[in-house]
Amino acid sequence: MNNMTWLLKREFWEHRGGFLWAPFWTGVAVLALTLLGLLAGEVRMLQVNGGGSSSAISMLFSEQTPKQIEQAAKLLNGSLLGVNALFGLVMGVVLFFYLLGALYDDRRDRSALFWKSLPVSDAGTVISKALMATVLIPLLVFALMLVTWLLLQILLSIFVLIHGGSPWALIWGQHSFLPMLAVLLADLPAHMLWALLAVGWLLLCSAAVRSKPFLWAVLIPVLFGIANGWIGLLGVPNLPAWFLWREGIARMLLGMFGLYGAWGQTLSVGDEALRSGNIFGWEAAGRGLAALYASPGLWIGAVIGIAMIAGAVWFRRRNSEV
Repeated sequence: MNNMTWLLKREFWEHRGGFLWAPFWTGVAVLALTLLGLLAGEVRMLQVNGGGSSSAISMLFSEQTPKQIEQAAKLLNGSLLGVNALFGLVMGVVLFFYLLGALYDDRRDRSALFWKSLPVSDAGTVISKALMATVLIPLLVFALMLVTWLLLQILLSIFVLIHGGSPWALIWGQHSFLPMLAVLLADLPAHMLWALLAVGWLLLCSAAVRSKPFLWAVLIPVLFGIANGWIGLLGVPNLPAWFLWREGIARMLLGMFGLYGAWGQTLSVGDEALRSGNIFGWEAAGRGLAALYASPGLWIGAVIGIAMIAGAVWFRRRNSEV
């Protein structure tokens, strides 16, 4: 346990630029762009109304009709989905390249020989990298995403309050606020299970290939998918194309992306609610979570991912350098 703690600390400090600062500056950029957008709106209203921007915006916020409040709720749902997708995209890019180099770089610079001389097992080394990608980094990114979104709501609340509106009625009092947060929290374990297939595949490629892990990781699944399609054209029994590409290849390459993974799958129920003109509520949240955790593909992919991680441990023991 002590070795694992130090291995996890090593991974974080060696890659804190991607793990911590990439999502941190993403949040700063979201807040800065929002602030600039609000200031630009103020300036535009000044130009249009000849100095009466404050009165025009105050009139807009002071009405607070039921229709206006409903539209505000939909915009808040959309903002949470948007911020979640952005952080998921950043996390996916960071983890994709981290996992590809996690074991390959140790062999290329021969630091794997140093780690093998220490009382640290190959299994512990590989598992520490898998834990970073499936558990610790998603938790960290989720926390930063939630802080960013809450600060965004505070910024909007100040803007509404300055113009005489009610932040509680337009922002914090929306009944969809808690269901959306509950979905994100309940999705965390599912996201970790969903990402295991991608984590296992990328670690396996990182441990097994002798050069260019990116090409091997991408080309092998893509070529397999193309070959499966050609086999189908010849009339030979093959895997359904939609199943192979969506549940297999796409998940192997994009499973760690929050936009594609479990967060995206469950929140798509909320997205459907927005498109249909409804407000996301507990019923939609329950449907999305139940469908996700009842999916056999979630568990089967997780088992295959664990098997691939075991394969990465075997290659780690066998290969010490490129």
